[in-house]
Amino acid sequence: MAAFVAAPAAAAAGLTAARGGAFTAAARPATAAAAAAPARRAVVRMYGPPASAGSSTERSTKLTDPERRPGSLKGFVNEMRMVAMKLHTKDQAKEGMQEKSTIPINEWKPKQSDFVQFLADSLHVYEYFEEDLMVADSPHPEYARFANNGLERCAALKTDLAYLASLGNPTPSPTSAATKYVDYLKTLESKPEAVICHWYNYYFAHTAGGRMIGRMMQNLLFEGRELAFYMWEEDVSDILNRVRGIIDEVAADWPRDVKDECLEETGLSFAYSGTVLSNLAKAG
Repeated sequence: MAAFVAAPAAAAAGLTAARGGAFTAAARPATAAAAAAPARRAVVRMYGPPASAGSSTERSTKLTDPERRPGSLKGFVNEMRMVAMKLHTKDQAKEGMQEKSTIPINEWKPKQSDFVQFLADSLHVYEYFEEDLMVADSPHPEYARFANNGLERCAALKTDLAYLASLGNPTPSPTSAATKYVDYLKTLESKPEAVICHWYNYYFAHTAGGRMIGRMMQNLLFEGRELAFYMWEEDVSDILNRVRGIIDEVAADWPRDVKDECLEETGLSFAYSGTVLSNLAKAG
């Protein structure tokens, strides 16, 4: 199963080299928000979202069409996955191009308060996606397509934070890791193709490595109690398949340069998400 893993690369590896060169579109100038992204927090490298790998036939096919990108024969979601895989560490995936992790997950020893901070930071990001962007009455039809898709996490996070507060862990304000991520996302609001890249990586990764980390945290900190953040109202595989279809439908009419605008955000989505997850990446 895919997982989040601590990486040796700091923000410079994720936030400056973020718009990785897995395709040929020219990178956009860095925005002020991106430049202000946290540089001193421990950055956590995460696995990309789950998806089935391309067939051996597809991998061996010579691509002569200049408009075609790796994975594109199986839809745009697979293109997104292919780019994300290159941001894995070398021990996470054979396609990975990053150095091996410095703090293995099994050495993470956060306190309950660290986990509560992680949930509070996560809620701040999810609230922006779910309450401000992916809503049915969005002026951007692309965002409206993702309203009530089944992956929403805000209600579950609020349930968990209320429970943890009852144990003596009051809900803190979000840290700069979360607020700066949302500030950056706000600069992209008029570019659905860029936002959808962040949305995809943030939500899909939580269903993969995020669940594995959740089980570890539940056992380490809460005597195995299952938390709502790691549960969905239906089989999450069914939700993911449905949402993959929505992404492919939304991207079907995008010209190549718009698709590349989306893919260019992959590195930044990993880097910003990693700063949120770094609440947990603490040695004992």
